[in-house]
Amino acid sequence: MEMWMFWTILGVVCVIIEVITPSFFILWFGIGAFISALMSLFMKSVTLQVLVFAAVSAVLVIFTRPLGKALVGKATRKAGVDALVGNEGVVIEEVNPDTGKGLIRVGSDVWRARPSDGSSMISVGRRVRITGVDGTHLIVEEVKREPFHSQQEKEGE
Repeated sequence: MEMWMFWTILGVVCVIIEVITPSFFILWFGIGAFISALMSLFMKSVTLQVLVFAAVSAVLVIFTRPLGKALVGKATRKAGVDALVGNEGVVIEEVNPDTGKGLIRVGSDVWRARPSDGSSMISVGRRVRITGVDGTHLIVEEVKREPFHSQQEKEGE
C-alpha cells in the first residue's frame, strides 16, 4: 500500500470517529493525516511524514481544543474518585488529623478521610461534604446543620 493511501484512510477513519463521537479531538488527527497524505506525494521519507502528522496534530490539539470545548458546550464529566467531590458522607471512624486516621461512608463505599482545615476532629455519625481528593484520602469538611426547633418553640420566642 502506498503511503498517501494509508494516510488518507487514517484521515477518513478519524473523521468518521469524530462524527460518531463529537469530541473535537479525533478530528485534529484526521486533519494531520490528510496533510501527511498530501506531503507523501512530494516526499518519500516515512519518518518525515510521521513527524508532519505528529506536529500538525499536536498544534491543532493545543490551539483549537478550547474552541472545541466551547462548541460542545458542556463541562467534562468527572470520573472515578473525582466524581465524589461535592457529595456528602457519614463519618464511621473519627476523622483525626493528629493520627491521620478516619473513615467515611459515601453511598455504599468506605473511604479514608482527612479534614479540609487540617486540624479539626470530626466525630462518628457527623455528616461531611467532600471538598477534594489527595491520593487515597478524601478531604472533607463537617456539614453544619441548623438545630431543629419545633413550631411551638419558635412561637414561644
